[in-house]
Amino acid sequence: MPNPSKNLIVLPSAQPEVSESYSATDQEIARAIARAQENLLRQQKPDGHWCGELIVDSTLCSDYILFMHWCREVDAQLQRRCIRHILKRQLPDGGWNIYHGGPSEINASVKAYFALKLAGCSA
Repeated sequence: MPNPSKNLIVLPSAQPEVSESYSATDQEIARAIARAQENLLRQQKPDGHWCGELIVDSTLCSDYILFMHWCREVDAQLQRRCIRHILKRQLPDGGWNIYHGGPSEINASVKAYFALKLAGCSA
């Protein structure tokens, strides 16, 4: 019978040791939680949602343009912003990357090209 433990990789635990002490008092922890809550509530929109900036590379804007066209609900102003974002992130070799400073990546480049074409940009 095969030994299943041969296929396991032992990794160090992220769980703190029982003997580790935490120096913060309950009052300090409560203040930190209260500050975090206040910060979140300050950022909350009137209808209850939060809006966080997510754009890191061109693929999110490319996806959004593709989605707007697929839904046939194109917001022209938002599409122009997305086009600017995509073009601003084009690399000197003509492609697009998936992380800052990275090389051109085929998936990001195809998405950007197709999104720009759908948006009416010339090649």
